[in-house]
Amino acid sequence: MSEKSDPTTKREQKIKEKILDETFKKAEISRGIKLPEITTLTKKHTKKIFPKLGILLIIVGVIGIIFINNLPWAFIRYGTGDDKTETFIYRDFEIVESLEEEINALLKSPYYLGISDNDFIETPSLSSYCFFSLVILGVVITLFGLLDRWRNLSLEVFTITHFIFATIAIIPGIIIVLSVIKFLGAHILLFHNAPFVTAPDVIVFPTVFIIIALGFIIIKMMFTVMRMDFTELQKIRESNISKQSSAHNAFRG
Repeated sequence: MSEKSDPTTKREQKIKEKILDETFKKAEISRGIKLPEITTLTKKHTKKIFPKLGILLIIVGVIGIIFINNLPWAFIRYGTGDDKTETFIYRDFEIVESLEEEINALLKSPYYLGISDNDFIETPSLSSYCFFSLVILGVVITLFGLLDRWRNLSLEVFTITHFIFATIAIIPGIIIVLSVIKFLGAHILLFHNAPFVTAPDVIVFPTVFIIIALGFIIIKMMFTVMRMDFTELQKIRESNISKQSSAHNAFRG
């Protein structure tokens, strides 16, 4: 009898085939278990932090409102030698010292400064509304941070929402700067129209400089936050593409 027809040889061959088959099945099962681990990976490459943007907006908004209502919007000094008169103009055209004739010559028609007494009423009101809107937006962002602690939003949703808030906050910042920029131009117009009006020795707008600085701080801060959020969204997108590619290669393998 040949070696091929030997029952013992056939039995050993079947055992070998069975072992190979079981090994192959185990490999498939093992690969199937690891695959969900790749596709359901939830670790974040960066840790979410509480949105400090809200707190910063509240602080800047409150500071702006305090300055608008308490600091002088204009300081004017008239006279020569020892005979000089100084006065401050606050919001709503509240004048500390009486210089009605001189101030009217500057701020009434034909508006040699490019600003009028109404600008001391309307501009502070508009700026106050903008700073107040920043305070409200800051409160909303802070509440959003508390909501994230409670609901544990995904990193992508968190970053997109934070980006949107930063974009919205730029609008009041731009309005603040544009609303008070006319006061800076008043210095140039005063020099140009000096032959037509009794020019003061000194005229400055203290609050205006502070408000403009706060406006540019808001704009700069928001663009920085937007750039950081945009970079984070790119990282999330690249991470998602990498996961999909790994999952696809695992299926093909």
